[in-house]
Amino acid sequence: MTDKPLAGRRSVVTGGTRGIGRAIAIRLRDDGADVLATGTKSDGKAPEGCDYAAVDFGDLDATEAFAARLGEHAPHILINNAGVSEPQAFGEIGTDDFALVHQVNLTAPMILCRAVLPGMRAAGWGRIVNISSVWGAISKTGRATYSATKSGLNGLTAGLAAEVAADGILANCVSPGGVDTELLRSVYTEEQFAKLGRSVPIGRLAQPEEIAAFVAWMAGPENTYISGQAILIDGGFSMV
Repeated sequence: MTDKPLAGRRSVVTGGTRGIGRAIAIRLRDDGADVLATGTKSDGKAPEGCDYAAVDFGDLDATEAFAARLGEHAPHILINNAGVSEPQAFGEIGTDDFALVHQVNLTAPMILCRAVLPGMRAAGWGRIVNISSVWGAISKTGRATYSATKSGLNGLTAGLAAEVAADGILANCVSPGGVDTELLRSVYTEEQFAKLGRSVPIGRLAQPEEIAAFVAWMAGPENTYISGQAILIDGGFSMV
């Protein structure tokens, strides 16, 4: 296998400017792919060597416009990573907040998946990896809305995979548990963060690069038979 297994492949990573998305964009770039990374800021920056597009996936019109652009771009690889979370007690969930999280986490990925299918079918090859979450398989207090979107994404991906496998397109979800990102560290004290790591059987949270390595494999030529799956990568957290 070449050290540039994705050479000649066009890829898109939504939410690709920080955290897991940034690590994925960098890994795909290093594996030889042309990478278009999205963020929400008009003056945002993709990792070096990647192109950038500003998109607000909470806006349906903006999402549809970007999807039309992707239809013309015809990427071989789509990574739907952009997402939001609004933890709320169930009795306090607002319908507007519920709708927004669904728009970003579930509706936008559906629209983008739909947009890239013609190009992937024409190429006879495609890889779609939707970034789900451990909270799509299990849940906890305050996570009802987020879990609903991620379990929905798992189901959406399974249905999609069943339709496109014969066209040479594999679609999967990768479901991380806790990941050591700047965003996560910003909402926990050092003591809380350490406790979170101890709750994982491996004894620590994942590094973004560990998630990215698996996503890159799922999106690459070595994955020839895995499709329709929601694969947990959580250090065993969901099993205890």
